[in-house]
Amino acid sequence: MSEESCISSARVLRELVPAPAWEGLAGFPRRRHEAGALLLRQGGAGSHVLALIQGIVKVVRGDLDGKDRLLAFRGPGEVLGEMAVQDGGVRLAHVQAVSKCEVAVIPASAFQGFVKQHGLADQLFLHALSRLREQTQACEGETDQRLAATLLRLIEISGSRTFSLTREELAQHLGVSRNSVTKALERLGPHRVRFGRTYIEVLDKMHLRRLLNSPDSF
Repeated sequence: MSEESCISSARVLRELVPAPAWEGLAGFPRRRHEAGALLLRQGGAGSHVLALIQGIVKVVRGDLDGKDRLLAFRGPGEVLGEMAVQDGGVRLAHVQAVSKCEVAVIPASAFQGFVKQHGLADQLFLHALSRLREQTQACEGETDQRLAATLLRLIEISGSRTFSLTREELAQHLGVSRNSVTKALERLGPHRVRFGRTYIEVLDKMHLRRLLNSPDSF
């Protein structure tokens, strides 16, 4: 599994449009949310989208068997909830704040007009495919490499090396047990990654990058 395939991410909407266009979206009324707050609810109507101005969120889908799947993490510059607005269906997943967040709330009609004005329909479709590829890669390959890719992705979208995440959340995202995540973190060692009940701190980013290209980097 190459580093590029692991951490290459869908470009955020902010990078797909001219700066003034993004500033227009960001100019809609804003809300602030504490960590743990539910921003969008699975099954809800697509009445609006959220432009993520600050913070990290997680996208979680509740399955029929009652289990949650943590599909992705998203950072500033993303638009959340656009699929339900674009296709007129219901929301397919919850969006929950991982850290303190600030979002701009954009009514569905305003966002649809924005997409038409800037000719973004095709780019949003490709964006959705890239997100799907990212979710698939999180569940493929060795746990150590997938964990490294996830931590690098979190650094990329947040600009930080410390995250308010539990090992249960990482396990949900990687499709493995909590014990498997704990063992993978322990193999990295405390000089590379520190972790506690509710946090993960990356100390050696370069080692994570090397790990993606060599399963024998420990």
